Amino acid sequence: MEVADRVIIGAGIFGLYFALECAKRNQSVVVLEYEDEAFTRASYVNQSRIHNGYHYPRSLATAAKTASYFDRFVHDFEFCIRAPYKNIYATSDHFSWVNSAQFYKFCQSLKLPVREIDPGLYLQEGKCDGAFETMEYSFDTLKLKSYFLEQLGKFTNCRILYGCRIDTIQKSHPDYLIEMASGIKISTGFVLNASYASLNQVLKLADLPSFDVKYELCEIILCQVSPTLREVGITLMDGPFFSLIPFGQSQFHALSSVAYTPHKASNTTLPEFDCQPGTNCSPIQLQNCNQCPNKPTTHWPAMHQHVKKYLRADFDLAYVSSLFAVKAILQGAEMDDARPTVIQKHSDTPNFYSVLSGKINTIYDLDELI
Repeated sequence: MEVADRVIIGAGIFGLYFALECAKRNQSVVVLEYEDEAFTRASYVNQSRIHNGYHYPRSLATAAKTASYFDRFVHDFEFCIRAPYKNIYATSDHFSWVNSAQFYKFCQSLKLPVREIDPGLYLQEGKCDGAFETMEYSFDTLKLKSYFLEQLGKFTNCRILYGCRIDTIQKSHPDYLIEMASGIKISTGFVLNASYASLNQVLKLADLPSFDVKYELCEIILCQVSPTLREVGITLMDGPFFSLIPFGQSQFHALSSVAYTPHKASNTTLPEFDCQPGTNCSPIQLQNCNQCPNKPTTHWPAMHQHVKKYLRADFDLAYVSSLFAVKAILQGAEMDDARPTVIQKHSDTPNFYSVLSGKINTIYDLDELI
């Protein structure tokens, strides 16, 4: 039986950041990953946005938290940052929760860089009551993944086990005993559950209370944009919302929208979707949606039409591909748009923690555990 100071479940951005910081402190670390490689689900399937707070005018706490980590993340991971591009936020003239005056006041209150521009530079006349040039970047997920794996490879006290199937997690004072289907057993006094959409599935194995979350099966569309938009990102908020921003350092833009990015939703404790029967996916163990024969048909036609209602007529988009992943969102978050990072302590001596966050630059919240 192996003994480790830290066991981390999930080799996404939060899991590998925590693993690296612990390894630097000479702690023995084992990362357990269900997939055959790291960063295969939500850490890759996202807008690749480094949030600076602008996204959350209805949740000052979320805005302030993401903004507080913006400079640090950009400094620490400069190598994977998309070179500065024009980042535009606009407020719709209809059906929006905030207007341009409120958005500008919100930015000023948090001291966020903001400059008002003519909406007609990018959007159809009469569709928006204001537009602003802001300061946000996108990050390249694959370069970030390569960095963490390269750095962790320098430490003999850390290893990542891929293709893990956890059978049981038993509390046996003073440790947790984790047993895999392969027969591998690991004893540890500290577990970090960083499995995101599978948080409650892992907690069920450990007989611990679940998070009150809503699950959404979401689609991020990769598309080509007109040459004049290649160095531009546009976010329309906060109602008929869509986002069209450079996808890391690739040649594509990532397209998402409030109305069409979610395909399915589940409000049950464990994720239940009607596409699961007949597949290896189940409420007990989520599979990778991109490899599933029952993955949804793209919402590209509807999303494209939605965006064309707002973008200038001379701007065009061309579909490239779709990426799918299940997101976990705290119940009630839609009411004020809050997206807090939650670090929950379930057990003490031995320690068992879970982290739930959808904002990549809040990885630094884990510093309190290190």
